[in-house]
Amino acid sequence: MLNVDDLKDEFLICEVCQEEFDEEFHTPRVLPCLHTFCHKCLEGLVRDWTVVCPTCRIKHTVPGDNIKNFPKENTRRSLRDFVRLKRKSHQIHCKDCPDSGIAAYFCKECQAFMCAECTHAHLRNFMSRNHQIANFEQLRKYGLETFQRQLTCSIAGHDGQILMYFCAGKNCQKPLCKMCTVLDHDETKGHVVRKIQDVYDEQRQIVSELMKKVEDKIAFAKNVMQETETEIGNLENKEDMLKREIDIEMDAGVKMLEIRRRELKDNLTTRVREKKSVLQKQTDYLRYYLSLMTSAREFSSHSIIHSMPAEFVQLTRTISDRLAELRQAHLDACPLENSYIAFDKIQMGQEFKTYVLDMGKIRSTAIFPPKTLVEPLEAPLGQETEVLKVFLYDAKGRPQKDSFDAIVVEIKDSKGNIVLCQVQDAKTVDGCYKVICKPTIHGTHRAKIRVLGRSVNEEGFRFTVRAPGEIDKRFGDILCVGFVFDHETVHIERSISNDGKVMRSDVETLRRMAGLRTRNFRAIARGRRRFPWELENSIKERQQKEKDEKQEKDKENIREVKRFPAKSKKQEPVRVESAGAVEDREKIQDQLRTQDEKAIIAFAEKKEKTFWSKKLKKYTGCIGSKSFKAPGKFYWEVHVHYRIHVTLLRNALLFEIGIGRLESAHTSFYVGSQTFAWSFSGERCGDHKQVCQKFRHRRVMFNHQPITQDTAGSHHTAIYGFLLDMDKREWTVIDRHSGKILHVFTNIDTTEPLWPIFGTYNPYSVHVELTLRSGREITSLPDTLRPPSASSKTKASIHKRKQSKSTNFSEDVKYKD
Repeated sequence: MLNVDDLKDEFLICEVCQEEFDEEFHTPRVLPCLHTFCHKCLEGLVRDWTVVCPTCRIKHTVPGDNIKNFPKENTRRSLRDFVRLKRKSHQIHCKDCPDSGIAAYFCKECQAFMCAECTHAHLRNFMSRNHQIANFEQLRKYGLETFQRQLTCSIAGHDGQILMYFCAGKNCQKPLCKMCTVLDHDETKGHVVRKIQDVYDEQRQIVSELMKKVEDKIAFAKNVMQETETEIGNLENKEDMLKREIDIEMDAGVKMLEIRRRELKDNLTTRVREKKSVLQKQTDYLRYYLSLMTSAREFSSHSIIHSMPAEFVQLTRTISDRLAELRQAHLDACPLENSYIAFDKIQMGQEFKTYVLDMGKIRSTAIFPPKTLVEPLEAPLGQETEVLKVFLYDAKGRPQKDSFDAIVVEIKDSKGNIVLCQVQDAKTVDGCYKVICKPTIHGTHRAKIRVLGRSVNEEGFRFTVRAPGEIDKRFGDILCVGFVFDHETVHIERSISNDGKVMRSDVETLRRMAGLRTRNFRAIARGRRRFPWELENSIKERQQKEKDEKQEKDKENIREVKRFPAKSKKQEPVRVESAGAVEDREKIQDQLRTQDEKAIIAFAEKKEKTFWSKKLKKYTGCIGSKSFKAPGKFYWEVHVHYRIHVTLLRNALLFEIGIGRLESAHTSFYVGSQTFAWSFSGERCGDHKQVCQKFRHRRVMFNHQPITQDTAGSHHTAIYGFLLDMDKREWTVIDRHSGKILHVFTNIDTTEPLWPIFGTYNPYSVHVELTLRSGREITSLPDTLRPPSASSKTKASIHKRKQSKSTNFSEDVKYKD
């Protein structure tokens, strides 16, 4: 039996006007958020046909521009009468008595309280003489079911008809009486009439399941709120502990450190205040959201327990929609902030006099572990190298730096042995950290990463350790030549790993090399940030200017040589032969000038070649260490990864992989514009407003496919395979993941050796890494390139012979016929 003490006053009284719900002015109406208010108060809250819930502040549109279209909550009426009777302090007035006498009896059929005189008259009436009448002492022994009323049809002419059916038609969805089913809801017209008890049982089950899911969400929210409150407590404890550490360190410096002490404390307090503010806001939101879910749960529970079927069915959609909305609402998986905060003892002790102004540092992080990204890399065997990249962000996606000690990594090799590793700041972009180890066993390794004690991925992250390869003949006539990025050719603004397998556009390298650059090179670098083919005219003008200056300098050197001519055996006969005529002398002088000029130019080129023999000046990349010569088929792969840090607003190259002659890379900013070079590139496209992959030769674009967005945070990782067929004069580019052939360059000029060329661009906006795979690192070929085995060839020939025999046999039969 329902205990009256379990009923809250909010179910009987309007929260706005604090008046008891009734059937006249304070009729209870349910909003979509499952909060109930009286009709009169809701009318006063309407603004532009919207109502803002006074409890949760959610805005609702008034359906049909009428408050009456909000569902009526009939359960309150039964609860009100139940509570009135149970609480003896309430005096209940007679419903029918004109003098509002004190009621002493209750009619179950009429659901009305009556005084003794009205009860006597009620029993004498022909229509009500058989009604069940109970006095208050008897009623107090009964439960709520005594006060629950069967809803009746409100349609004119159907008065008194109990709502026993339900129309499940698409456009109806409402309870019906028996007359409604006969007159207005013909099943031949699309209506679906069902017993209301069956619909009640089904929808009650649906709401019950939704309630269970919301209860799980409530438990989840409570757990997150508890963790958040714990972090607040830990943060306060950390504040006290770190303040004591600061005091201990600062006391040694006496008065000279007082200013710095206050600065650090203020910094710490600010950080703590910011963290507490974030955590407190999250706690307040969770408390608020819990109140919504708890309120909805209690309302749904009371509706299931206390509502009659017809009453409940009217509220089912509203309840279901609200419960589903609450269940699907987003809740953060853990506190948005944390208590991680530390005091770094920098330059203390003997060095405090020198570094007193920069002494100490308050370091904290707002890492949100669910947003952590990890990128596995392939690693060479027996070399200390980077195997993982870890990117840390806060709840809003902002990179978190100075947090390397918040990352704990455990790596196991293919045999289950632990491999020692260390985490370092990558020093490329904020929030990027690298995991370094030295693998000693081939195969797949697994790394488990924890950030602030939380596992990033329970299954861990896998990366492969491979041995450097040489020429590989495992794939028939397709050769896998082992080569690396040539250190001697790499542009001064690009860095290559020690093993020659990884090239990256590295901001750190740019900063380190900036002091070695001249203004001219800086100007070229600034110009190179623009799209290469847009600079064609300016580049030609600059090249022409450099050529003119060089020729002028050569002429001056020629004059010096003519002033002090060298006595050589070749020149004496020329002077003898030119003694006869002026014209011959002028021809010989021209010949002499040509020889001197050639000598000086050759000397200058030789001098330049000794210092810049291979180093690329214009092309921001490098050349492979080996070239490809006809005949033969050659295959290699490149693992491409880029991450955009600044949104690209105009056309910009990200990377380029090509083949061509040596001069193609030495004379251009990108090889896609050269006559003897062919290019596959990733670049920001003005047509798609995305990063696209393009295929070019002599500036002609053959293919054009989008890859990723051009906004900050976009990243792409892919492995591309390249097959150079020197016999067919074709270069094929393949997506290694899907096995799809992206493009095939034809009619390639193979009369001279072709070199693999690799370039990266825009290091200030995009972080690009190219990892080369060649030789033994190639473990398999794409299915589209794999040569057929001997057995498959044999089967094919047998099948072909069978087909030819069957054809001949059929022809013989036809001939005989």
